[in-house]
Amino acid sequence: MTERDSPRQGEAPGERQQARPHRPAHAGTERVLHHGSPSVRARFIEPLVGKQGDVFLLCTPTGTILPESEQGIYFHDMRYLSRQSLRLNGQPPVSLLATAAEGSTLLFELTNPDLSDERGQLAIRKEALGIRVEKSLQVPYGETVTIVNYSEQPVHAILSLTFAADFVSMFVIRGASPGKRGDLRAPEWLDGGSLLRFAYQGADGHLRSTTLSFDRKPDRCGGGDLDYDLTIASHEPWRLQFTIDLLDQNDQGMDEHPTGVAGLGAEPLPWVHAGVSGDGMRVETNNTLFNEMLARSFRDLHMLAMRQRDDAFFAAGVPWFVALFGRDSLVTAIEMVAFEPEIAAQTLQLLASRQGTNVDDWRDQQPGKILHELRVGEMANLNEIPQTPYYGSVDSTPLFLILMGIHASWAGNLDLFHALEDNVRRALAWIDDYGDADGDGYIDYQTRSARGLRNQGWKDSGNGVVMESGTLAEPPIALPEVQGEVFLAWKMISELYRRSGDAPAAERLSHRADDLRARFNRDFWLPHEHYYAFCRQSDGRFSRSIASNAAHALWTGIIDDARVEAVVTRAMQPDMFSGWGIRTLSSDDVSYNPIDYQVGSVWPHDNAIIVSGMQRYGFSEEAGRVFTGIVDAAARFQHFRLPETFAGFDRSFSETPVRYPVACNPQAWAAAAIPYMLRLALGLQPDAFNRELRIEHPWLPNWLEWVTVQDLRVGEDSVNLRYQRAGTATLVAVEQKPPGLRVTVRY
Repeated sequence: MTERDSPRQGEAPGERQQARPHRPAHAGTERVLHHGSPSVRARFIEPLVGKQGDVFLLCTPTGTILPESEQGIYFHDMRYLSRQSLRLNGQPPVSLLATAAEGSTLLFELTNPDLSDERGQLAIRKEALGIRVEKSLQVPYGETVTIVNYSEQPVHAILSLTFAADFVSMFVIRGASPGKRGDLRAPEWLDGGSLLRFAYQGADGHLRSTTLSFDRKPDRCGGGDLDYDLTIASHEPWRLQFTIDLLDQNDQGMDEHPTGVAGLGAEPLPWVHAGVSGDGMRVETNNTLFNEMLARSFRDLHMLAMRQRDDAFFAAGVPWFVALFGRDSLVTAIEMVAFEPEIAAQTLQLLASRQGTNVDDWRDQQPGKILHELRVGEMANLNEIPQTPYYGSVDSTPLFLILMGIHASWAGNLDLFHALEDNVRRALAWIDDYGDADGDGYIDYQTRSARGLRNQGWKDSGNGVVMESGTLAEPPIALPEVQGEVFLAWKMISELYRRSGDAPAAERLSHRADDLRARFNRDFWLPHEHYYAFCRQSDGRFSRSIASNAAHALWTGIIDDARVEAVVTRAMQPDMFSGWGIRTLSSDDVSYNPIDYQVGSVWPHDNAIIVSGMQRYGFSEEAGRVFTGIVDAAARFQHFRLPETFAGFDRSFSETPVRYPVACNPQAWAAAAIPYMLRLALGLQPDAFNRELRIEHPWLPNWLEWVTVQDLRVGEDSVNLRYQRAGTATLVAVEQKPPGLRVTVRY
C-alpha cells in the first residue's frame, strides 16, 4: 500500500476487533530478535528520524508514515502511530526540504502537484501552494500544518488526513514472531470531532492509547480519516495544529515504566550545547567541514541521551535499540568522557542499580554481572522475551570496571569508587566465579537461555564469530579483546584499591592481570599469521581467521610490546583496511561478506578503539590513516552522520561508502567515534589524582592545520590548549591553566 491508496475505514466507535500484528511472511514461531540481529528485514526505506526521551519518530521526507513499513511513532518499545498521510484533492504533496537537524524538531517544506477537481479539470496549478509541516517531539508532541496560497486567485481544495495505530511491538516489526495479543479498539471520535483516539488493551493488562487533538474540527471524519474543505485567499495562510498524547497505563492506572526522560517529553540534557561542545571539553578546528561533523556527532548524542530516574545514559541507536544497553552505553561513555565526564558517572550508577543478583538462566543472569539489554513493553511484561533485563554480554562487566577507572583518572577522586565499591567487588567476583565457563583460564561465554544470544562479545550476531574453515565457532568462546578488557579492568581497579589503601587487593589484581597477559600472548598468538587468533572455541582450537578483534584489543595494553607493530601492520593490509576503515573480517576469509552485519562490514566505533590502541603505542601514521578514512566516509553520508556500520567494499569500488541496509542511524558509539578519535589525536591522558595532564604523541592529520581546546576539565582544574601542525610535527601550546596543574608533552 502506498500513500496514494484509499484509506481503510474503521469500525463504528466502541466496536472492538482482535489485534492483527504485523507478521513478516518469513517469521518463524520461535524467532526472537536481539542486539546481534538488528532486523530480519532485507532493507528499509531510509527514514527521517526524530527523538526526544523515549519517544521517537520515523517518517518519509514528506512527513508521511507509510503503512506496512517500519515507520511510525514509538514509545516504550511499541508503535503508537503506524500511519499518517496528508493529501490535497487526493494527491500527496511534493517534498522540497526535510530536516531534523536538532533531533526533536522536524521541518518539512512541501508543495502541490497539479490538482484536479471532481470533474477532472485542473483546479490548482503545481507549485501554487507552499505547505509547511512542523513536528515537535517536545511536551506535548505537536504538529503544525501551514498552507500558503501563492497564486493570484483564491483556491478551493480538500485537505485529507489519515491516521492509524497498530500498537505492535518493536520486536515484531524487526521480524520476531508475535506473542500473545490483546484487543485493538476501533478509532473513536470525541469532543464533537476535534479529538481522535486509538486504544489497545494489551494482553499484559496495560491500556495504551494515542490521542490526537485538533484545533479545528474537520468537515468530515470517520475511522482514522478527516477532511477539511479549504478556501484560501491569495497570499493568505491556512493553519492546522494538533497534538498527539501517548499513554501507557497498567491495570492500576499508573505509568509503571521507569525509562525515558520524564515520560513522553524530555527537557534537553544540560551537557550538550549547540555547536561543537560538551559540558566539558570544547573544541574548534580550522576545517569547517570537520566542525560540522563534530556538531552532528554532538547533536546525535544529545538525541540519543535518555534518563532512567535521575541517571542519564546513551541509548544504543535508532530505530532498533532505543533502550539501555550495557556494552553500548559504557563504550559511548568511554568515548565521551573528556567531553562529558558526568554522564560516565551516571551510566555507572544506573548499571550498578541493575547488577545481577542471582542465577537466572532465562535472562543469562548471574550474581555481579552487568546487564546487556533492558526492554519494556507488552512482550517484556509477558516474559515472552528475556530482555527484562537480559544479561547475555561477556564484556559489559569488565567494561563497567574500566569506565570506573577511566572516570576516576579524569575526576581525580575516589568518591564514585567508594559509593559503588560493593558493585565493583561483585563485578570482580563475577569474573572469578562465572566468567570462565570451561576452566581454561580465559573469560568466555555460552548462553543458558532458550532465547539467549549465541555470541556475547561485541560481535554478537549469530554468525559473527567464525573459524577459518567457515564454520561457526562453538561456545564457550573466548575472544582476544575480552581478555584484554579483563586485563585492563584488573589493572585499573588495582590502582583504585592501591589509592584507597587496600594494598593486598591491589597486589592480587595486578598479579592476576600480569599472569593473564603472559598466558594470552603465549596461547592466542598465531606465529604463521603474525597476528592473534579470532577466538578460542569449546574444543580448545583457535580460529585462524583474521578479524579486527586482535587490533581492537590493542587499546587495553594486553598485546606484547614486541608484537604491537605486527598487529598494526596486519590490520592495515588491503584485505583488512578498505580505505574507509578496518573491516571486521578479512576480505580473504572464506566467511567474508561485505554486506553482512559483522563478518566484513566496517564499524566506526571498532575503528575508533583500534585508533586508541595505535595511539597508545605511538603508531600515529597508521592511526591517522584510519581516522581519515572514517572522516572521509562521514563526509559522504547524509547529514555527515556515521551509521552504526557500513559495507566493507574497498574504497576503489565506489566514490562513496556503501550503506548497510538496516543499520541504526543515528547510533551512539558511532556518533561518538569522531570526537573520540580527535581526542586521541590530541594525545590527552589525564592524571587528575596528581593534578597532571599528559599529552602523549600528539598529531594532527594533514587536513587539520590547528585545533583549539577550551575548558578541558582535569579534576577540579580547567585548561585551554592550542595545537598547530608544522610540517610533519604537531606543536602544542598551553594557553591557560591554573598554577597547580602540570601539563607535560611527549612527542
